[in-house]
Amino acid sequence: MNTYSEIRVPSGRYNLYGKLYLSDKKSPTILLLHGLGFHSFEYDQLAPLLVQQGYNALALDFRCCGKSDGKRGYWTLMEYVEDCNSALDYIRKEINEEILVFGNSLGATVGVYAAAEDGSHKIKSLIASNCATRPVDFGMNRFRKMLLLICEALSKVIPFRISVNYFIPYPAILSNPMMIRKIKDDRLISDARKFAISTYEDMFSWDATRVAAKARVPTLVLTSTEDDLLQSNRQSRLLFDALQEPKKFTVIETGHVPDMENPALVSEIIADWVRQTLKTNL
Repeated sequence: MNTYSEIRVPSGRYNLYGKLYLSDKKSPTILLLHGLGFHSFEYDQLAPLLVQQGYNALALDFRCCGKSDGKRGYWTLMEYVEDCNSALDYIRKEINEEILVFGNSLGATVGVYAAAEDGSHKIKSLIASNCATRPVDFGMNRFRKMLLLICEALSKVIPFRISVNYFIPYPAILSNPMMIRKIKDDRLISDARKFAISTYEDMFSWDATRVAAKARVPTLVLTSTEDDLLQSNRQSRLLFDALQEPKKFTVIETGHVPDMENPALVSEIIADWVRQTLKTNL
């Protein structure tokens, strides 16, 4: 098993935690962005496989998650985009400028937004897996709108957080009981999956289709056949249609978190996309 170095990346007023897996400083680096309420543990199996392929990998904890600074549950999408940019700056300074961003679910959304505002072309290539392109399409109904309005009113008097498990239970994310038990026992996850009302409001305002055309970077849109959580195929199609060329659409037979469920398959997909889009001698 490949080892990693624990690093700290400054981002705004926070210090972010990351796991850096180094193969060769001359090789491309894969920046790995985790899903909603998760942290860098999501890539504990995938990152070493990328090193075996000859690449470097940085698995980042967004602010308010994992071992990074920040009050749990209080964040916005654009703050996570700032974290992504800070990690890109770190890689460019410490390794090299050949960077592919891989994000799943929320991580994919962050990757798309970061690529859209990347005027200095820090991101050379992007993979958006099961992207939460427009969460309001699948996550909001009349009951939840009413619940959010009530909670918003209450939060002005008594600040509190609501667990996302009421909306997205663990079995909707993963089908493997052993993985679910491991996640439930991880306090870094259980606490980070409780969100402030302001964070929920921000989540339901995301719309990656509004910015996708500005993401002038080769993009692979990855979607899973067994992912019912985000209406994944529909959400991914929305994103793909909004992107400019060069782009590619790939369907795989996994659930919502393919990087955990089938890391070997995902590592091969990443390596193939690196060879197609980045400067590499591998």
